[in-house]
Amino acid sequence: MDNNFDITKNIKSLESLKVELLDRTASIFKNFNNDDISLELIDNICHVIITGYLLGNKLGYDFREIDEEILKRIRSISAEIKEEDSENYRDLIAYLKKR
Repeated sequence: MDNNFDITKNIKSLESLKVELLDRTASIFKNFNNDDISLELIDNICHVIITGYLLGNKLGYDFREIDEEILKRIRSISAEIKEEDSENYRDLIAYLKKR
């Protein structure tokens, strides 16, 4: 019976994280229409990132593995886009490497 409880608990936790991710993502889009978006927007962006890490962890990926995959994807994206648009990606890669 304990195993069923753990499975139910994990499913509930995953569903809660998915709802949080959708809610915060929707809030980001809503905040773009507001005049004063700075604090609420950054709060929602931070929650999306945190929730993404937690969701990945619940699905069996450790945080370092998620970070490494993010770097791979950023490098891949920056290689595919125009040179003038890739500066932000290079800055992000440099920042992440420093952490």
